[in-house]
Amino acid sequence: MNILIAGCGYVGMRAAQFWKQAGHSVFAITRSSSKAEQLASAGIEPVTLDLGQQDEWPQLPAVHILLWSVGFDRASGQSREVIWIDGFRRLLQTLPLQEGGRVLMTSSTGVYGDAQGDVVTEETPATPASESGIVCLKSEDVLREYSSASGASASILRLAGIYGPGRLLRRLDELKNQVPISSPPEDWLNLVHVDDIVRTLDVVARMQNPPPLMNVAAAQTATRREYYSTLAELTQSPPPIFGESSETAPGGRRANGNRRVTSVIRSSLGLTFQHESVRSGLAQALSQADR
Repeated sequence: MNILIAGCGYVGMRAAQFWKQAGHSVFAITRSSSKAEQLASAGIEPVTLDLGQQDEWPQLPAVHILLWSVGFDRASGQSREVIWIDGFRRLLQTLPLQEGGRVLMTSSTGVYGDAQGDVVTEETPATPASESGIVCLKSEDVLREYSSASGASASILRLAGIYGPGRLLRRLDELKNQVPISSPPEDWLNLVHVDDIVRTLDVVARMQNPPPLMNVAAAQTATRREYYSTLAELTQSPPPIFGESSETAPGGRRANGNRRVTSVIRSSLGLTFQHESVRSGLAQALSQADR
């Protein structure tokens, strides 16, 4: 297959490398010349363009799969709306998608907002409270509109908090020095290991009838205290210290939401993860930290 990735960051780069090793032709969009050189050296064909600019774009490759996995780069000086809505819409309208092709989008479980600790599934209405969640949900609508108008297959994968090698949610020196964590310790911390995200992307890309929406989160949800206590134990650090929370928004609701994310869809597909628990995922992440 020919695959184009928009957003070759922590998740996108790993997906690109996975698909490249599987024998697919992989292209990746970047606005950075240095990142383009990095991609080319890894055997990934760079497509240099800025999704936030109205300049004329280069000719895009005809592909079977488009993966939209664009994060928010504050250093770009562009708003989320410019990239996630305007840029995404233009890319969908411009890209020559092969017959039978499909679009995969990594969204966020942040679109569910605050469930006050309750369980949320794909059937739970999305009621985001944060700016990123609101724009993310609008971006999902851009893809749904495109899919409805074009007939192209589209799958939205709402990712929980991403962790893995080099991404442990908190610097280890802060944990070792017992810098207080200013977040509620008993709130749910929904997570998914990056390797399990890549596997999910590959499975959905190859499915005959992929789901239009799926939550991607480890089956065993941990509280923030459980996560950091496990990280402290595995790194021989002191137990975590929690300070006064700064996450409560006006009205008494959590700004980032307190919810326990599960997936009815993943259960129906029989798709299991390698790291369903934070202990397994953290042990792997720490073992690969210097590689």
